[in-house]
Amino acid sequence: MRIIAPTAVFRTAAKMADKHRKLGPRAQHRLDVICAVEQLTVAGCPRSAAISSRGVSRRTYYRWRAALRRGGEAALEPKSTRPRRPRRRHWTAADVNAVIAMRKRFPFMGARAVHIMLKRRGSKLSRAAVQRIVRLCLKRKWIKPVEWLRGRTKPKRRRSFAKSHAQRWKYGMKARRPGQLVQVDHMSVNADGGSIKEFRAVDPVTRMMVCRPCASATSFNARRFLDAVQADMPFAVESIQVDGGSEFMAEFEGACRERGVKLFVLPPRRPQWNGRVERCNATSRLELWSLWTGGMTVAEVSPALADYQRFHNHERPHSSLGMATPMEYLQGLGNLSSGKPEPSAITGGS
Repeated sequence: MRIIAPTAVFRTAAKMADKHRKLGPRAQHRLDVICAVEQLTVAGCPRSAAISSRGVSRRTYYRWRAALRRGGEAALEPKSTRPRRPRRRHWTAADVNAVIAMRKRFPFMGARAVHIMLKRRGSKLSRAAVQRIVRLCLKRKWIKPVEWLRGRTKPKRRRSFAKSHAQRWKYGMKARRPGQLVQVDHMSVNADGGSIKEFRAVDPVTRMMVCRPCASATSFNARRFLDAVQADMPFAVESIQVDGGSEFMAEFEGACRERGVKLFVLPPRRPQWNGRVERCNATSRLELWSLWTGGMTVAEVSPALADYQRFHNHERPHSSLGMATPMEYLQGLGNLSSGKPEPSAITGGS
């Protein structure tokens, strides 16, 4: 029998490969903590204080250091938490077919409702098992998601804030002067078989409002609406807050960047933080669209919306403004001479 031992060159290459091994983020963090603690200890800092400064416990630190001495940097990689004996599927093909049949008959039902319906028919499947079966069927495209019934075949496009002009809206942000944080939204108006999209911008301080009709809610139309907002508002628009709709991405975001207008995006499912424009949308439905008898084309609606915008800003009294019109309130702000400096940035969100 011939025994082949590794040569010195092979052992050196293995050590170099282990030295230049690319560590994962968690292993790299552990290595950085160990190096930082050792450096602080050499500089004269007590080891316990050095460990506490890195935000780990002494037991954790010594466990990491022992692993490093025992197996090198590779030993710092976290071990797999996958169980040795993972739970196997205990349902049968008949159970899967029953869930698929129920979902095809009632495609609007979620896993919880499907479980109740199957239980009434004598099924012994648990709710968790039904949820796993539904998840498996959706993954393999044996059934369609509930959102498919609403006409949405693709998930909503999510905005990336990494390299974009838009910023996340922070809780507590509030405008303190006209134009500091204008709220923008759009709504659908349906009447007599027709439909239009109405973009609206409201200044939360003065209640000044700008509205425009469009055939569809696209980023191109939102960019054109931004032109109207800057032209019709009697003050400079410094920043805008919108929801996460796709119409406020792409060209609209690019236009805000070009014009130096800050753009803040609200968290999902938080319309109450866009309350001024949402309230104005409801008022428009009551005061304008509930009495509308004309056609539902952009050409027919535009004059009526322009007249309603003039009425809202110059004639309609607002209880939140002390029964003054937005223009009267804005003129009153201009006549104030309190000598107090106005805030230079949006308050809140710290």
